[in-house]
Amino acid sequence: MHSEREWRCEECGKLMGILKGDRLHIRFARSHEYRVSLPAAGICRGCHRLNELREQHASACSDGKLRN
Repeated sequence: MHSEREWRCEECGKLMGILKGDRLHIRFARSHEYRVSLPAAGICRGCHRLNELREQHASACSDGKLRN
């Protein structure tokens, strides 16, 4: 079973996606869903900040919340 960790915006803390194992699950409006591999980047829908998630950041976080 894979552990799940939240990827949150560095600026406002809005949920950007969920890291499940080695894939990032991104879901937003009207059933748009994506499963992507790292590295990943996305613009926050709340504050419009560019957020990036790299493998070393994903493995370094142990509190369940991923930030840039």
